[in-house]
Amino acid sequence: MSDEEKRWPFDGFYLKLVEAQREYEQEQHIDPASLTEEERQQKLQEILDCIKAARKKKKEADEQLDPIVPEEEPETAGATPQPAKQYITDLVGEDYKNWHGIVVFDAGTNSGKTYFILKTLLPWAYEHRKRILILCNREALRNQIERDVNRLGSIEVSYEDYDPALGGIVNKPAIDNKYEHTICVETYQWLETFLQRNEDAAKTYLRSFDYIVSDEYHYMVTDASFNDHVDASYEAIKELWTTKTCIFMSATARPFFDYWKLRKMIPEGQHYRLPMDYRFVSSVKFFYRDDDERDIIRRVQPGEKILVFVNTIAKLRKLRDTLKAEGIEDVACLCSKYRQEAEEFDKLDDVLVGNVLQHQVTLTTTTLYNGVDMKDRALKYIVSELWNPLVNAQILGRKRPLDEGDTCAVYLLHYPKERLEGELKKIEKYQLEPVEAYRKWFDDRKAWKTYLHQPETVEILKKSHTVVLDPREGEYCWRKRATLQARVERVFLLQMLEQGYQTELLKKIDESLLAKVERLEPPPLLEYLDDHLNEERYYQDWQKIFFELGHIYNKADGHAEKSLPSYTCARQWLQHYGYDLGSKQKRFEAGQKKMVWWVTKSEN
Repeated sequence: MSDEEKRWPFDGFYLKLVEAQREYEQEQHIDPASLTEEERQQKLQEILDCIKAARKKKKEADEQLDPIVPEEEPETAGATPQPAKQYITDLVGEDYKNWHGIVVFDAGTNSGKTYFILKTLLPWAYEHRKRILILCNREALRNQIERDVNRLGSIEVSYEDYDPALGGIVNKPAIDNKYEHTICVETYQWLETFLQRNEDAAKTYLRSFDYIVSDEYHYMVTDASFNDHVDASYEAIKELWTTKTCIFMSATARPFFDYWKLRKMIPEGQHYRLPMDYRFVSSVKFFYRDDDERDIIRRVQPGEKILVFVNTIAKLRKLRDTLKAEGIEDVACLCSKYRQEAEEFDKLDDVLVGNVLQHQVTLTTTTLYNGVDMKDRALKYIVSELWNPLVNAQILGRKRPLDEGDTCAVYLLHYPKERLEGELKKIEKYQLEPVEAYRKWFDDRKAWKTYLHQPETVEILKKSHTVVLDPREGEYCWRKRATLQARVERVFLLQMLEQGYQTELLKKIDESLLAKVERLEPPPLLEYLDDHLNEERYYQDWQKIFFELGHIYNKADGHAEKSLPSYTCARQWLQHYGYDLGSKQKRFEAGQKKMVWWVTKSEN
């Protein structure tokens, strides 16, 4: 039977919606007789109106990325095969035909998770008149998947139309998407907005699907600190665990997956796990200072590219200005388009085109740490200032190697004990202590009011992501996913303090990275100094050497034209690397007294 012959009106979408409405009424213990047919039809129309409005909004912002599912199979898609590569499709086999409840794809990037959904599950769902909803964490990824669906479902059809030239009805060819009513692709944020506007309609809509695919599920932890509505989508999906097939996909959602496994919530045989593949990482090096980071960027050769993840907007701006002041012009900067500062930086379409970076140096906040892929052989360096291993695992996953020769060096910022302790104190004070206060006093209105009126409480709640003011209710609410994020981060920090930051960070990302650790290359100036130790020179000569080879300058200059470094400034820099700077007045043959400097090196 042909694709055209098998089709039925909307592939049963409206019938599915009617069934979902009845299911939702039963779960909410609503007496069917309490609703007239007109009221029930009105509720269905509200759902359809919400979906239509959302579709119109999505088309307004479409970012172009390469397809996830290429024209060729993943092993041959423009790349040389990598040996012993295993994909999710290999693990699943025919299991998907009997799934029900929770299904987990605990696998790294480039393991074929989405490929399986679109190339195996989708055709099968189409044949069996089942429906799939894919939820993802970024608009760019949603657009990417939706374009794949349109391409994979493309079929030639014909329709009858009146042709005035012929004076009769003729068949005209057209291109249709056979999967249009089999699969929908949305974002978690879209679902959260839907739930806010009409919770009953949103939950009914969810029940019209047989499969709920939660892609990039780490979103429920990593985005909880800045997205106030993560709990809404989490709870709505959770309600479907026992009645639908709910597929959860992520490389870094272990806090959920391990808990579900411990509580035996995952049906036997429905937990699929593939280790991360970091063969493309040529080396891992830790850097310690801003000077080290800038030196890493300066070493990038023509034809090579570097991707740098910074931890604040202020650092993004400062690093950009510093590099441009030094004459490095091919620099792009990116932050979330939802931040008010976004206008002063570049847009994603200007930074990444066809999965290829458009600039030699790309500076970005965590906005680029997931949801996009980079298939760029010139990307030879990835730098991260972030300490969180879940975030760093996603950062490394942005690089999609084209073959075995497509490698990349990774540079991670070292966090000393004092800084880790500072991060830990912030989490405990601003995230976890408010939760304890909320659980202890919120139901006692008098006690809660007393807590709110304490001088320190106002400042704490301004910085809290776990207990926040709900503008709709006018009351504080407890955000459980943000609390989970804080607790997970607290455990990470405690383990790093106990076991050592560098070792624990790499173990949490993937233990294979421990064998790739190398010492950071010293600044070029140090090699010059080793050849010219104890040489007394006129101090201005040394100043020029420090400035040109070591990029040492007076910090007070800000981002204006840099001046030569003072004695104190130069000496501090040298002492950090185990050198020292001597200074004295020396009388030359002409009888003139001049200041001379010389460099020594510690024996330790």
